[in-house]
Amino acid sequence: MAHESVVGAGADRDTSYHSPITASIFASCFGFRRPLFRTFQALWIGLLVLCTLGGCASLQSPAGAQISEAAVSADSAPSMPWWTEVDDPLLARLIDHGLAADPLLVREARVLADLQARSQQWRFRLARWVGRMLQQMPDSPEVQAVRLADARQRKAARIARGYVEVRRLQWNLALRQAFQDRFHDDADFARWRYEAGLVSGVDSGLAASLIGTNASALADTRARLAAAEATLARRAAVAPWQLGLWIADGAQVPWLDADGAAAAACDDAQAAGLRAALAEARAREAALPELERDAERTADDARAAYRLGTGDFATLYVAQTAQLSVREARIDTRARLARAAIDLWTDVGLRRNQARLREPTLSSVGDMPLAAGACRD
Repeated sequence: MAHESVVGAGADRDTSYHSPITASIFASCFGFRRPLFRTFQALWIGLLVLCTLGGCASLQSPAGAQISEAAVSADSAPSMPWWTEVDDPLLARLIDHGLAADPLLVREARVLADLQARSQQWRFRLARWVGRMLQQMPDSPEVQAVRLADARQRKAARIARGYVEVRRLQWNLALRQAFQDRFHDDADFARWRYEAGLVSGVDSGLAASLIGTNASALADTRARLAAAEATLARRAAVAPWQLGLWIADGAQVPWLDADGAAAAACDDAQAAGLRAALAEARAREAALPELERDAERTADDARAAYRLGTGDFATLYVAQTAQLSVREARIDTRARLARAAIDLWTDVGLRRNQARLREPTLSSVGDMPLAAGACRD
């Protein structure tokens, strides 16, 4: 009866508890009155909030959380973007323009800003602390910042590769056009010798064949260049006519800092493959200057011999074709070097972004970037 009277007295005063189930359990088991229970409930909630705001939220679950509270914030980039340090201001301009105008990146940036704003609220910190205990991490500014940084790295790589392809095709087009003019001069001389009765019509036929083959290659290069320009304009969010004005400067394939990319790369199999591709392109480029000098000397000698009447046009045909092939190989090798540097820098950037989530010692803007080979898998 005493027990029932205690419960009944509490119910007569106020039967609306903040947590009815918990209140009924405590009241029925321990006979707590409403004021005592409500005081206990307030103390428990206050202790939880103070623990969350005062540092307990940084505790991790026994299995270990993937993200540390001390992870680098979204504003602390590990280093300057690689494209801002290359000796090609147009490449940097196109990448910056493409990143700023990309709707997906803009949306991801807004999500990051919203997460950063909500992360200052105690409810977000409480949810994170509870998530750590349950090993169910909610979205955080750090995770979103890395997601955004990864998307920017990949977008920059696509723009850079498109730019390298445009410059390669431009260079190749200019080279073939210069050789086409030379082929026409040789064809005119062969026609004059044929009309003078000095040679048969074979020389004129070979000259016409050389001109026709190169003209077909020129048309194909122009078509591929137009497609590459359209792709680059779309990736960089630039009007095609504006891009046409920017790239009409006669520049060649940019020389990217492949040494810095290789030095900053990691030491695992993936990075080793990228460095191997870079080393192969460098070996090819190192062997080309001597080949190019020999091909040029041979073509000059063959042309001089033909004009003096001591050589035939077939020799000149082969010599000029070989010279053109070596020149094109040099252009392709330079483009391969640039693509290898882009791939290496992109790999370095992506790994650094992921390491920002796993590095417990970095905590503020201006922290030093990871050293070369400091990979974390």
